[in-house]
Parts: sequence; C-alpha cells; structure tokens
Amino acid sequence: MLWIEHKYISLLSGRLERFQRVNNTVYRFRCPICGDSKKDRRKTRGHLIEKGGKVRFYCHNCSASMQFKYFMKEIDPTLYLEYVKEQIKESGNQKDVETFAEKMKPPVFVKTTALSKLKKVSQLDPNHPVKKYVDSRQIPPGNHYKLFYAPKFGAWVNSMIPDKIKIGEEDEPRLIIPFLDKEKNLFGFQGRSFKKDGVRYITIMLDDSKPKVFGMDTIDESKDIYLLEGPIDSMFLPNAMAAAGGDLAAQVEQTGLLKEKIVVVFDNEPRHSDTIKRMQKAIDAGYRVVIWPSDIEHKDVNDMILAGYTPEYIKDVLDECNYSGPTAKLHFAIWRKDR
Repeated sequence: MLWIEHKYISLLSGRLERFQRVNNTVYRFRCPICGDSKKDRRKTRGHLIEKGGKVRFYCHNCSASMQFKYFMKEIDPTLYLEYVKEQIKESGNQKDVETFAEKMKPPVFVKTTALSKLKKVSQLDPNHPVKKYVDSRQIPPGNHYKLFYAPKFGAWVNSMIPDKIKIGEEDEPRLIIPFLDKEKNLFGFQGRSFKKDGVRYITIMLDDSKPKVFGMDTIDESKDIYLLEGPIDSMFLPNAMAAAGGDLAAQVEQTGLLKEKIVVVFDNEPRHSDTIKRMQKAIDAGYRVVIWPSDIEHKDVNDMILAGYTPEYIKDVLDECNYSGPTAKLHFAIWRKDR
C-alpha cells in the first residue's frame, strides 16, 4: 500500500463532495473537474484507484484522467506542496525540501479574477452545446478546466473594460481562452465565436505590457517548450504554449524565456505568404523551427488529431523535424518548393 498517497487522499477528502472509501484501493466521490451531474446530486463518478503501484484519478462522466498528485495539485495546491515535501523528506534529502519549497510559493488563484463570474467548460453538463463543441475538437478532458464559457461575451468584457465591445441586438456567447502569467494572474484572453461567419477570435489584453501568450502558467522552463500559433493546438502537447496572433518570435522574446529552449511550430501553410515571412524571420532570429514533412498535409495540430494522429506521434514529428541555422534554411526552402 502507498501509505503517503492514502494519507493525502484522506487529507484531501474534505474537498471532495460525497467522498467515500469503497475498499482498500478505491475511493469514490463527485467529480470536481466536470461537476458530475446537476440533475442528480447523488451521482459519484470520480474515482481514485490504486493499481500497479500508483494512484490515479479517473472520472466515468467526463473521462478526465491523471495521476493522483496532479489531481491534488488542481484541487488543493497547498496540500500538494506538503505532499511533495513529505515525499522528499522520505528520501532523506533536506536540501531538496528547501529548494522545492522556494520554487512552490503559493500561487495567486484564478478565482480572484473576472473568470470567477464564468463557468469552466469542465463544469458544464455533457449535453451543453459548448461542452459538445469542445469535445468535437477532441480537446483532452484534462484541459477543459482551462477553458471558460461566457454566455454574453460583450457584457462580460465591458464589465472589465467599459465600452470595449459594441453590443448589437444580441450579445453572442463565446469560448474564453484565458492568458495567465506564472503567478496565475489573468492578463488577457481570447474569445472564440461559435458562428461560422464574422470575427472568429477576439483577443482582449488587460495588461498591454504582457505578451499575447497562452500557457505561461503551466510551462516548465527547464525543458524544451513548444510554441504554437493556436492555444487549442497547444493543449494536445506537453510543455506547450501559444502566441495568440502576430509574430511568434516577437511575442516569445517578451516572455524572457531562453531562446535555446523554444521550438517554434508554425501552421503547415507553405503557400501562405504571411506564414512564410514569419517562419523566415524566426529562422533568421536563430530559433529552432519545425519544418513539416511532406507526408503531412494537415494545417495544424488539431486538424492532425481530428484526422487520427496521436499526440505522441505529433510530438515525435516536432522533435525530429525542428531545425535551426543553415539546416533550417535548407529544409525551409525544400518545404516551400515541394508544396
């Protein structure tokens, strides 16, 4: 039995509605990721299960799945910190405890921002049109909590920035993609329309001194970071972020991240003049840039997912097909010519 995990499951249980221990290896409760069922408050489809020497969270309603420690980090970051510290203490390395405690200072929670007025997609009923839309894009359920639903986008924006949006006869709903900094502060967001015509994405910045980058709150700066053109595309890859419009290279320079850690992933558009110019600029600036292989014809990562490619396969492509310097220029010229 994993005694530390079971100890912290017990400590976390007070945050889990209708929590109960089924047996020595299984716990059941209402899923806090999707909210479980609004129609029946007795539903308990969230589970923590010990199997194969690990404890994992799984919801039979929204299919969210992750290791227990990451589930705990989402529900109670402070308790997660204590859990990791105790694990390190068990290893006998006190220096690691002190280093980790310094890195894991309590964050500023997103709930203190205007987002608290909205529902997360993970909280919507499975039959809600927005939930169905997000599912249709095959966005991993574990990322649904990062997205929000604004039933009246204009009114919500104007509550933060008066008269920012001109509201017509009908204030349209939009999917909200928030931009958070490393301390979880909201500094901007995108509103994605559900209409087939009109302006698909509207980007609003609450702090113009910040780069228009999604994912700054979750990346590990010690590892390679994938920088994509679309926030939704970035949700299929580990340690990824996205520049919400404009020049990717220019946006990432504002983040202060190390250039050698960045892998820039442009959309696969060899005949799009703007994409060509921006790719050329990133290569000239010394970034590692992904040059898509000729056998991939899909425009972006989400299109590849919808076509049946796995995230693992896509990551392998990005790792194998990123180049810099003269090698990047050579592959870039071939990529343009072959298409």
